[in-house]
Amino acid sequence: MAVKFASNNLNLLAANYVLPNHPVSNQQLLDHLAEHCGWRMARKAKIIAKRLGIEGRYLSRSFAQPRSQASPNGISMAKQVLEQCLNDASLSVNQLNYLLSHTCTPHTQVPPNAAWLADELAYHGAYLELRQACTGFANGLQMASALCAADQQPVAIVGSETGSVYFDLSPEFVDQQQLVNFVQMGDGSGGVIVAPATKPERLIKDIYLGQIGHQKAPGFYLDSGADSVGEAQMARFHHNIHGVRETGAQLFELGLQAVLDRGYQLSDFRYILPHQANGHIDKLLSKALNYPQSQIINDAKQLGNLGSAAIWLSFAKLLQSKPLERGDQVLVLGAEATKYLYGGFVYQH
Repeated sequence: MAVKFASNNLNLLAANYVLPNHPVSNQQLLDHLAEHCGWRMARKAKIIAKRLGIEGRYLSRSFAQPRSQASPNGISMAKQVLEQCLNDASLSVNQLNYLLSHTCTPHTQVPPNAAWLADELAYHGAYLELRQACTGFANGLQMASALCAADQQPVAIVGSETGSVYFDLSPEFVDQQQLVNFVQMGDGSGGVIVAPATKPERLIKDIYLGQIGHQKAPGFYLDSGADSVGEAQMARFHHNIHGVRETGAQLFELGLQAVLDRGYQLSDFRYILPHQANGHIDKLLSKALNYPQSQIINDAKQLGNLGSAAIWLSFAKLLQSKPLERGDQVLVLGAEATKYLYGGFVYQH
């Protein structure tokens, strides 16, 4: 079971995030669901939301009709993120060597979000998009590590999700899987600008990626590819609830073990930032690791699971809101249920 560690460290130049519109509470979601699908469906969703521990989220969709376009869309949110990052790093957009984006809810299938984003930013350089969910950030860092080492220039990485538009408020669409998606997921964007490592402060190191998905059915996937477009239905996320429950915890365990095998101890970390899968993540990890719950980041309770945007958004939020001193370290544990990937890094302030 191989874990890929990047050969080169990075320095963080900037990190930022954007959330769309206004917070949406569980009660607001349930009211919309009851209006369109009946009170029995709303009651089921209420039970699921309580189990997941998610109380709020930010959404790009409107509830004026059963279906909605994203407003703001993933491009405009990613643009805001990178414009702020560029400002914080005192860079112009065309000083970037590469623009990397990742999402599982693209603005269009092709061209990728990265192309639309390049247009919006007036960026004339190279770009690439990863069609990936919750460990897109880790693959982005693997690539940035190699690019920065080769060219000695900064790279931007941004993740965005607008998954709320993949939900149709109609009785024909809604089932148990879709109710989980409805109350669990949120929208948003987060990103960073990184550069070749030249100093020990603001250091991104021990960048890792692994997977245990061989011959496993996906825990989470989005249809509407060539395999299913002929069915002429609205695209939807499919959620293998039982598969994720059985395998999900192992992804955190493997990521943690990979990092500890590099010589770390849990006491080396000021904070642990896990993938924001549910609103109980801090309590669950604290119990499993015998690690202080107050030092485990839990944004999912108020933001939901933001998929490909989750780690960057929570990472930027942590840097802006949590006390960090020089030398403090943060362990990032990413996990993705699509085909069971795990990845992350260690950040040294």
